[in-house]
Amino acid sequence: MSPRHPGGRTALLVVDMQNSYFDFPELEEQREPVTAKVNELVRAARAGDNPILLVRTQHERDRSTWTVSMHDDDQGFAFPGTEQAEYVAGLDTEDGVGLVKTRDSAFFNTDLAARLRNLGAERVVVCGVSTHSCVAQTAIDAFAHDFRGAVAREAVASENAELSRALLAFLEDELRQEILDQEEAVARLRGGSA
Repeated sequence: MSPRHPGGRTALLVVDMQNSYFDFPELEEQREPVTAKVNELVRAARAGDNPILLVRTQHERDRSTWTVSMHDDDQGFAFPGTEQAEYVAGLDTEDGVGLVKTRDSAFFNTDLAARLRNLGAERVVVCGVSTHSCVAQTAIDAFAHDFRGAVAREAVASENAELSRALLAFLEDELRQEILDQEEAVARLRGGSA
């Protein structure tokens, strides 16, 4: 618990809002509306003096960070310095702190848990893409690291609607994580009681 924020803070985790993830046609059509919803959450977190972490995936060209499936397909992506690895156009990154990951979860082989504790965060609101993979895995690992998690339903997107629904239900039913509508997520990040 932070002495400056006695009740603990709520961190906003913006996951994989990068060009590479919107290469899927199903996601490309969701890019602008999701970016607008994410930006609204970023503004709310900033107004509430809550941490904003901009999580993005990057892989090395030398294959050292590739996943098993990337090796199987002999194809990497989101290499540093490429357009694929950049944030989507229009994403509000002001006051956000960057974090690079190489797996679905933002907690895997990163210092995210330590950063959140150092910032006095006890809760996280997760948004971004893809709901059924990186967003869900980050929320699951938030639970494993003893953070109270929530997913901002209107500020996530996926190319697999069926899996997304199933994983959001799992997060809510099994891990007691809240699935917030936009108004609730904004209020939470501004410091309201929602």
